[in-house]
Formats: sequence, C-alpha cells, structure tokens
Amino acid sequence: MLEYNLKDKCHINTNWDTDTFVGIKCDNGNFSIHFPLGYHLSDDNKSLRKDILLLISTIASTVSRRESYITLQNKTFDAIGTPIQAYLSIISDYLSRGYYREQEVHYEVSKSGKINWRRTIKTQKPMVQRNSAYYLDFITKKSSVKENELITQIHEFCVYESFQKMGWLFTAILPIKPRIKYNKKLFRGVILDKLSNAFNDKNKALFRNMLAIVDDKYDPNAPLNFRYGTNRFEYVWETLIDRVYGIEGKSAFFPKTTWIIGESSYHNASLEPDSIMLWNGNIYVLDAKYYKFGVTKHVTDLPESTSINKQITYGEYIANSDVFKKKYGEDFKIFNAFLMPSDANSPIWKECHNIARIGESISNWKSNNETYERIQGIVIDVKHLMQITVHRDETEIMQLAACIESAFEKE
Repeated sequence: MLEYNLKDKCHINTNWDTDTFVGIKCDNGNFSIHFPLGYHLSDDNKSLRKDILLLISTIASTVSRRESYITLQNKTFDAIGTPIQAYLSIISDYLSRGYYREQEVHYEVSKSGKINWRRTIKTQKPMVQRNSAYYLDFITKKSSVKENELITQIHEFCVYESFQKMGWLFTAILPIKPRIKYNKKLFRGVILDKLSNAFNDKNKALFRNMLAIVDDKYDPNAPLNFRYGTNRFEYVWETLIDRVYGIEGKSAFFPKTTWIIGESSYHNASLEPDSIMLWNGNIYVLDAKYYKFGVTKHVTDLPESTSINKQITYGEYIANSDVFKKKYGEDFKIFNAFLMPSDANSPIWKECHNIARIGESISNWKSNNETYERIQGIVIDVKHLMQITVHRDETEIMQLAACIESAFEKE
C-alpha cells in the first residue's frame, strides 16, 4: 500500500512565470508530478496512476528531445531520454513474471519424466520379447532454475534501480537489494549477448529495457535528482492536435514569399499553419494555442491580432489558389480555428463536452463574409486529447468539423 496520497504529489501547471514544467521531478528523492494547464486530476490513487502513466506516455511519444537532467555533486549533466519508460516496463515485467531466471536442462536415466526418445533409443538397450522391443529405462528431460546466473543478478540490479526511480508510483516497498555491484562494461556485455540470442519477444523487450537502465546509471551514492518532461508543452499540444486531426503533406498549404534582388532570388521561410484538417470536401486550418483562456476564461488570454491575421492569410491563400480549386472543386469551403486547452469538468464550463466553441475572432480590414475570415475559438479537454491514440481519428475529426461549422448554421 502507498504511504501517501498520490494527489498530494500532483500539481497542475498554471503556465505563469516559471510554472511551465510538465512531467516528473525528483529533488533529493522527493517526487512531484506536474500536469499540463487544464488537466483534470482523478481523485483516487488507482486512477491517478493512470493519469501519471498517460502523462509519461504522452511526453515519450511527442517530445523527441527530453528536457531531462540528472544533478550529481552540484554539477548538471545532460541526460537526454532518461529511460522512464524502461523503468516502468521493468517494474511491470517484474510484477508479472518475477526475476528473470534461465532454465538449465539436463538429461538422466529415469522411469518417470518427459522422455527423450531419440536419446533413449541411442543409449538404452531394449528388452526384446516376441519381436517387440520394450524399454525399462528412459532418458528423461529435467529442468532446474539457474538461481545464480549472472543475467539474473543483473536483472535484480535493474529491478531495484527501477523501483528506486519509479516504484513510488506502485508501492512504498523496495525489492531486495541486488547481490551484484554496478559494472557497466560487464552488464552491457552480458545483456547484449542475451539479446542477440533471444527469440521470445517479452525477453527481447526486457533485455532492451535493462540495457537502457544500465546505460543511464550514474553515481549510486548521489542523491536522486532528475527531471523527465518539458518546459515547452505548447509543442506537445501542437503535436497532439496535428496527430489527431491533421493530414500528411500539409506543406502544400504553406504561403510562400520570395525576395528578388537583381538577377537573384531568395526564398523566405514559409508561414506554417500547425495543422490542416480535411472533412467532407472542406479544408480546416487549425492553430494549436496552448493559451490559458480555457482555464481562466479571461479574454486577455485569447490569441492576439498577429495570430488572427496569420490565420486569415492562410485561408485567403488557399481560397485564391487555382491548385486547390482544381483538387477540391470550386465549391469547397475554408474554415479557420484556434484550438485551446481546457478542463471540461471545470465549473467555468457548465455542461461542457470534450470539445466546445467559445466564440470567434474577426478583423476590421476584411468584410468577414468569408468563412475563413472568422476564426473560431475552440476549447478541447486536455485529458481527452491526451487519451486519443488513433492517428487521424475520424470520429474526432467529424466532431471538430461540426463544432467549427456550428457558427455558420443559422446563416
């Protein structure tokens, strides 16, 4: 049983000043879990564990370069990709299968056990009666567990390390201390040898995770300090939006500009919308905004003029391009939307679903008669979006399209 309430270890990011880190911190062995702006925490430890695992898997799948570090003796070492996933996998495997132990197979003469007929026929003399051969003794297969195998002791080391780093998520009890001291060169050699000869998928995964832990090991006497996560969750938000709603090859929708100086030309970097969504013959330009409005409901936390004007430019470029008219027909529509995080269970969003329209932004330099000139403000429940694992989820795309288009239904 846990000796503490996991919720006491959890913090919801406010995105104010320095409170931007999302992930797991460990300072001198004291753990804290930091969730993104608008995340709705569960109330019981069992559900909170799922929340934490969801957070870890989201970071692992969206942040290519982990902003993690381990502090040793007042020095900061870059520890890209601190293997949190490996720790968790080692713990899960241990709780399911126990310590990894190899089976030692030997054969002996016995009247009971699993008979090896090939060895029996080769080595034992049969009794012949009436043209039939009978064996009174058999060569049988016996298996015994190799308790002191080196790979088992290395596994004990990895299990202990995993529980020290991430065991608090499951229990306050540590497994037995390893019988072997850390030796990176020896450990790597043994694990790599086992990995090269492994055929069982579970064992292959186990050895890979063990290798990741061995490679991550530092000073065993140093206090436990590490970070796993990111200070730029807005990039994670953009990735989640693009994964669930966006198309491949969105670069075709990027407005481009060029400088012409004399006989030479210079191509500027393109304006790049976060995501392009297609549904029912229409085009949706999506801008993922990790802004606080969905949590505060303050209008000062909404996207500014620069972002609004960019969205109009994206829409205008698509609307006036013959390439898109040929591809999607003359009648396709273009919609614009800002997608911001929210907590659908928050009191400020009464009876709000996982996705909701909060209003729209317009400009004074356009007629606002075109659909793309009115950028829709959409809030999406953070936990819901993190839970969606299907790339380009059709149900979610349909719901978002309906939510955006609802602004135009009465016109």
